[in-house]
Amino acid sequence: MTDLRITTPVPTVGSNVQTIDDGLHGAAGLTASNVACWFGTKKVLEGVSLDMAPGQVTALIGPSGCGKSTFLRTLNRMHELVPGATLGGEILINGVDIYRGAIPVTDVRRRIGMVFQKPNPFPAMTVAENVVSGLKLSGLKVTKSEREDLIESCLTKAGLWNEVKNRLGDPGRALSGGQQQRLCIARSLAVSPQVLLMDEPCSALDPTSTRRIEQTISEISESVTIVIVTHNMQQAQRVSDRCAFFLAAENEPGRIIEEGPTKDIFTNPRDSRTEDYVNGRFG
Repeated sequence: MTDLRITTPVPTVGSNVQTIDDGLHGAAGLTASNVACWFGTKKVLEGVSLDMAPGQVTALIGPSGCGKSTFLRTLNRMHELVPGATLGGEILINGVDIYRGAIPVTDVRRRIGMVFQKPNPFPAMTVAENVVSGLKLSGLKVTKSEREDLIESCLTKAGLWNEVKNRLGDPGRALSGGQQQRLCIARSLAVSPQVLLMDEPCSALDPTSTRRIEQTISEISESVTIVIVTHNMQQAQRVSDRCAFFLAAENEPGRIIEEGPTKDIFTNPRDSRTEDYVNGRFG
């Protein structure tokens, strides 16, 4: 293919700026078309095309080093934050290109949130302050009563309210690891994202906390499109509607080998490599 690389942020000002309608709420669809990624001269992804339907959970599976997390970071323009990183292809949210469509980067990252592998609440902030910390960065203003309602609503959606409603003034870091991760989910939900990206959100958690995070994913997935990277095949089967299996041959960039409904990927895969991976024969 012809590589069209994006190396600098798209301008966000001017009379013809295209933005996502602030009246839009609810889950949005994401579409990746022929995405390729480089770190310097090293190509790490090639020809990745994937539809991530609104209101569904899409799991990205595959062995380490095949480009899953790199692809995830292209979906809200975090890939470009790495020095020397470039990208080709298109990423669309509800049909609008998030790179070439001149959507402001802050708007992209507000609409497409991210939960990382390790919980990262802001250490100098209380539980309540962590939840609403993204409002100021996103330029969103709320009254005091709206703020209180938002804190309760987001912590409830994240399955954390009953555990911390009497600890809202405690430091976010004072919570357990699983609670911190759910606090990060609540923080992401506070700015009303249409998509939530999750990069191995349970990898550092105990089974009980993992189960609660999975329950949270199930509860919010109708209103927020979720794309999750996971190495846990049982988790992928439990939480996702669709799966995409990534693989990278030796000295070759990663690519999608197969994607489709989760049930089909695990019970009736079309590619023998997919069957070997989901059955634990490699990876």
